[in-house]
Amino acid sequence: MSELPELSGRGRGRHIALVVGLGIIQAGLMMATAFATRDVFVALRSTSGSASTQLPLTSLLILAVAALVIAACQALARVRGEAIGQSYAVELRSVVFHAIAALGAEPAGRRLGGLSLRFVGDLTAARGWVGMGISRLVSAAVVFPMAALCLWLIDPVLALAGMLPIFAAVALAAGLGLALGRLHRDLRRRRAGVAIAAMERIPIARELALMNRLPREIASLERKGRRSAEDAVRRVRRVSLLRALPNASLGLGGAAVLWATARFGLAAADAAAALSVLAILVVPVRECIGVWDRYSAWCVARDKCRALLARTEALPRVRRRGRPVPLDLEHLRVGGCTLHLRIRAGQRVCLATDDPDLASRVLAVLARRRAPEAGRLRFDGLPTEPAIACIGDRPALLRGSLRRALTMGAAARPDDDDIGRVARECGLGPAIARLGGLDGRIEEAGHNLTPGESLRVALVQALLSRPDLVVVDSYLWPLLKDAVELFTLLDARCQATLVHNLPDSVTGGAGMLLRLSENMDHPKTPSVCGNSKLGS
Repeated sequence: MSELPELSGRGRGRHIALVVGLGIIQAGLMMATAFATRDVFVALRSTSGSASTQLPLTSLLILAVAALVIAACQALARVRGEAIGQSYAVELRSVVFHAIAALGAEPAGRRLGGLSLRFVGDLTAARGWVGMGISRLVSAAVVFPMAALCLWLIDPVLALAGMLPIFAAVALAAGLGLALGRLHRDLRRRRAGVAIAAMERIPIARELALMNRLPREIASLERKGRRSAEDAVRRVRRVSLLRALPNASLGLGGAAVLWATARFGLAAADAAAALSVLAILVVPVRECIGVWDRYSAWCVARDKCRALLARTEALPRVRRRGRPVPLDLEHLRVGGCTLHLRIRAGQRVCLATDDPDLASRVLAVLARRRAPEAGRLRFDGLPTEPAIACIGDRPALLRGSLRRALTMGAAARPDDDDIGRVARECGLGPAIARLGGLDGRIEEAGHNLTPGESLRVALVQALLSRPDLVVVDSYLWPLLKDAVELFTLLDARCQATLVHNLPDSVTGGAGMLLRLSENMDHPKTPSVCGNSKLGS
């Protein structure tokens, strides 16, 4: 099982310490301004009634310089905090993507919207907690006792009067904040439902409109969106209430300080300094509310990421052999049939069955795109996987240039002349001309390619990647006008073991025939042997 990234990894610990240090510097300067304010008020009181007032220049200089330094520290802390959060989000994104790749056949059974939420909501929660939550929490843990001590040094009576409302607000916030975790879980579940429903409908939005079903689906999305909005409003209402408590406590604390000053005849300068320190004392309390909100969101995201990581297996390690590989099917059970046999290196094997879906499932297992129900598939005994090319009707395509799409599986990109020659041999000449050459753009998932062109792209990928095993699983291939010529080209150029489900009308009966049927067992079949050109 993979683990979540360390919070202090990749140098983030130093940056977190820097942000905490900046927070402590701000607190120290704020307290210095409190004492400077007291000195100024003392000077104003001592010179009241005189023609001119001599103010302490040192105190005025502290007030001016401290304001500038505090502003600079706040700006730098925000920039560093964002950099910390972004660094953690980048590392977490890689971990989550590796985990999805290690799910094997499971992602096909998981909804794309739920997985995509890991890269939006969960990363946002992680960035907020790591970037500003942790540093502000540590800073508040230092600033609050320092400010309380400073207030006590000014006057114990004023400290007690001003801090009692603040402590009451902290206790009330602790009770009300317990619901934040539940509110974040509810909100995330609602948002996940909206994301899943939208991702499911977006690719077929045009078809839904032609089926006159679009109004119904939009209404369904609106209902889900309204429930999500209600959860979001409940969370914001609770957080707003919590954020209001420190502000209210500051007003009550200030009133208590002024009352105590008048009641016990204390110095007005001490009261002014105490009010300044009270404003400082409320800052970490207010920030801790935001920290708690970020932490609650992070806990939900962390649990979801950990649940994803718990399902993962070890990522396959691929090492190109440079030669055909044998396949050992050891009591391999797929779709109701059990295979126990050996396919020798370099053979051409056709899977024949009355159920095309059964052949596709077996081919997906041989291509490592699907896990078998039982048994084991081994190649040549090495701990690494061979290079496998899977030629199908829906190849792996990413948005980008046609050149990139054709060479996705190649260990080293061939030059453009070789790419263009192989592509034209596979019938992609019209597509190259239409797209504007190898620099032409392929849309997301190859949406601007026809089904036949997508299949030909997969064939070019296999020929250029020089794999050790080629698996062909295509319903479309036999329908192509040049189907026989394409298979002849693959058979001649492919220096790898080849397993496919193409009919004899395409292959001319070349290779070995393995007939599959449900509830079939081959526990004693030792191998599929013979020359690759032998008939079935």
